[in-house]
Amino acid sequence: MSRNVWCIPLFLLTIVAVLPLHAAPVERLAQGGPVTVPAKLAAHASTDWFMAARYGVFMHFLPHDAASLALVDRFDVEALAQQLETTGAKYFVLTLGQNSGYFNAPNAIYDKITGYAPGERCSTRDLPLELYKVLQSRGIRLMLYLPCQTPNQDARAQQAFGLPAGAKDQPIDTDFVRKWATVIQEWSDRYGDKVAGWWFDGGYEHIHFNEAIADIYAAAAKHGNAASLVTFNPGVRVIHYTNAEDYTAGELNEPFEVLPTSRWLDGSQWHALTYLGSNWGRRDTRYPTERWVQWMAAVIAKGGVVTLDMGPNYDAQAGPIGSLSAAQVEQVQAIKNALLKP
Repeated sequence: MSRNVWCIPLFLLTIVAVLPLHAAPVERLAQGGPVTVPAKLAAHASTDWFMAARYGVFMHFLPHDAASLALVDRFDVEALAQQLETTGAKYFVLTLGQNSGYFNAPNAIYDKITGYAPGERCSTRDLPLELYKVLQSRGIRLMLYLPCQTPNQDARAQQAFGLPAGAKDQPIDTDFVRKWATVIQEWSDRYGDKVAGWWFDGGYEHIHFNEAIADIYAAAAKHGNAASLVTFNPGVRVIHYTNAEDYTAGELNEPFEVLPTSRWLDGSQWHALTYLGSNWGRRDTRYPTERWVQWMAAVIAKGGVVTLDMGPNYDAQAGPIGSLSAAQVEQVQAIKNALLKP
């Protein structure tokens, strides 16, 4: 997830997790010329639907080479949608990409800046769009994940965006942020109101992330849908991190001792993201259902929201590509049933 070294999927195996300036207009590199958008939105988006959802599911589906990028074409969106419906999740968060330089959706701006051909790093299949189509009929909203900087395992991309090359977090500045915001806005404009929210990773203080950067990214992410939610992750903690965020990023490894005192944390909707399995992206279960129920019920009672990371399948012989494990689905079903009890 968000670490000095972020998680990378091992094809057919597991995901290993080791893992200020004044705001300025964002310029979009479009065929018709640059498009200027406001750097700061006038008001936060409503999180009422998010609070009412109570909990949702997060998935790290992370191609890391040409062979695993081809799995995007084989991702079974219908199988996943059916599983999500049985869990009772009302939203689903998909990684667009992370460190490797491979992405689960087309992006002409990213291709233009890096010089990669369409389909070379960004999939030609529009996975988020196809997920939206099968999720919206089931009352499940789609949210997307992106890092706050270009993939740190792709030196070509780093250099194209003006960052030092090297497989580590790199300091970012306004020139870089404006460029990366054009990529964010490309996706935001592509999906419009089909995307209900964004979760940005790696917004660390040590890379010089600040309020001005958050404003620029929030404007880009909300350009296609002003009602979409945004948050920026500073690391493993639940805090109100930026004034641009609508909800707390809330990344937690061990969640059970962290509880909200109310729905709001300094104006941000209280939210926690943690993993159901033994680590980010894993497909097993690490705690008894009763412990999850006790904690999640306490969070929900105060108006908080919980997102559970669940691992995708990469092996066609084990089941549909992109589907969740039976063990994890059964556990979240049990959590749902327990939470529904009076």
